[in-house]
This record gives sequence, structure tokens and C-alpha cells, in this order.
Amino acid sequence: MAQILDRAWLLGHIDYIWNNRHKLQNRPCAEFVITGFVINSFGCPYYGYVIDKITLGNLIKLWNNGFVYKDLPLIHYRISHGDSSTHIAYITQGKVFSHRFLWNDEKKYVPTEEVKSIFRNLRNSKL
Repeated sequence: MAQILDRAWLLGHIDYIWNNRHKLQNRPCAEFVITGFVINSFGCPYYGYVIDKITLGNLIKLWNNGFVYKDLPLIHYRISHGDSSTHIAYITQGKVFSHRFLWNDEKKYVPTEEVKSIFRNLRNSKL
């Protein structure tokens, strides 16, 4: 059975994980399941999804494929269905910060095709 870790654990270890993610991605700890964060994307009710737990390995995989904002690891991304604004949250210095960007903001985060593909695969996985 996978070890379950929560948001507080991740926040306390994020600097080490982020700085060593390439070493950790193929280690047994990559199977640890992280809970307490919600990654929801594509706010459309027909194509949207919510990921409420994720393995450390999959989170690292997302980061390595562009799930970052200004070189900071993202833990939340969503496009609002009504106004197409973008919402993100990232971790820095052990704290979570969030931002909302209007649909036409040139500085907003736009996921790569790889990140979108990983989201789709995670939506279908059973943890």
C-alpha cells in the first residue's frame, strides 16, 4: 500500500523535492500519494476534471513537463468556465500563493500539450 502524505508534509519538504526532483522521480518515494491539494483544469463541465490526490512521481512529471510558473512549482491550475480567467497556485518558501489572470493577460500560465496529456491520464487513473 502506498504511503499517504498530506499538504503540510509537502510544504515542509518542497524545497528539497523541487531541487532534487530529477533524482527522486524514479525512486520508491515517487509512489507516495500526496493529498490536500486540488488540481482542477479546463473549467468546462463537460471536459473538466479534479485531481485531489497525486503521486509524488506524477507531480514531478508535471513539473518537468512545464507545470511551473516563473520557475516555481505549480500545484493548482484552472480555467473558469464563465469568464475564461486562469487561476494558478504555486509554492515558494514553504507557502502557497495564488493568482488569477484575466483571459487576455499575456503573463498568464498556459499549460504545455504534455501537461494537458498528463492531466488527462491522471483524470482516468485510480489512486
